[in-house]
Amino acid sequence: MVSRDPLIFMLEILWRWSFALLACLLLVAVGAMLLGPLPIVKRWPEVWNSHDPQLIGAFFVGIVIRLGSKLIIAAVGVSIAIALVWAVLSGLGRSVIVRRLRSGATSLRFRSVMALQFLRGFLTWFCGMFLIAAVIAEITIATHGPKPDLVLFYLMAMPTIILIGGFWLMTNWYLTLASIFGRDGQSFRGAFRQARQTVAKQRPDFAGTGFVFLLMRMAILLIAVAICGLTSKMAGPSPQTYFTLVVVVAAVYFAISDFLHMARMAAYLALAAAHVEPGGPKLVVSSAGLPLENSSAH
Repeated sequence: MVSRDPLIFMLEILWRWSFALLACLLLVAVGAMLLGPLPIVKRWPEVWNSHDPQLIGAFFVGIVIRLGSKLIIAAVGVSIAIALVWAVLSGLGRSVIVRRLRSGATSLRFRSVMALQFLRGFLTWFCGMFLIAAVIAEITIATHGPKPDLVLFYLMAMPTIILIGGFWLMTNWYLTLASIFGRDGQSFRGAFRQARQTVAKQRPDFAGTGFVFLLMRMAILLIAVAICGLTSKMAGPSPQTYFTLVVVVAAVYFAISDFLHMARMAAYLALAAAHVEPGGPKLVVSSAGLPLENSSAH
């Protein structure tokens, strides 16, 4: 598919890496604004060269105490800004890529795709903020007595992480499928409903396909981490060379991960199109080699 239409992969790389660049620039700019006036920041080289974990931890705790409410406001504001930037860029990229993947079939309208992506961005922001607030509350409860109760903290934190993480994973997955399976004329609610109905017909196939791609991405991540870990001794004698190596390995990993993400979308489309109800529409094959439904062919 990519060999026939290389623009698909280029667009995927473009919007994802553009978002990463903008998010990093935003974090650096806000960090410079917050940390610039603090005199304690000048001690960072001395603290880092000491290689003392307790001293480094105390350094960061001191920064958090000095910033106070400014850090909370900045964290909330930056996270909202990053979520909005992601929603805009992902909406633009997803609408174009899905149209090219579904060549020969109608796809969801641009405004519906944008609505789904904004909903995904808000969902991620809300779940992240709710998880942080819940963990902070649980830490407060566990340390309220004369002695910290780690068992109580773990008993409260683990179910919280599982419930919030599971809710986010499932809802985000269905919203992703809605932007892929939606058709022209559908609202984002209709596309979400269609995604749920499509998955319900082939739940084992969709779950197995997602799991296989998850394993492949995890394997590639482990390889990248292993390369960086095995060559970490280079950081002492030649830190610049090691930094360059880490950047190259990270870039290769993200490129392969983006390719696998596109392949997963194509696999989901093929699974959805392969399921035809008795007396339903026949199948046609797109120019990208994917089977697609032709609603006018009976």
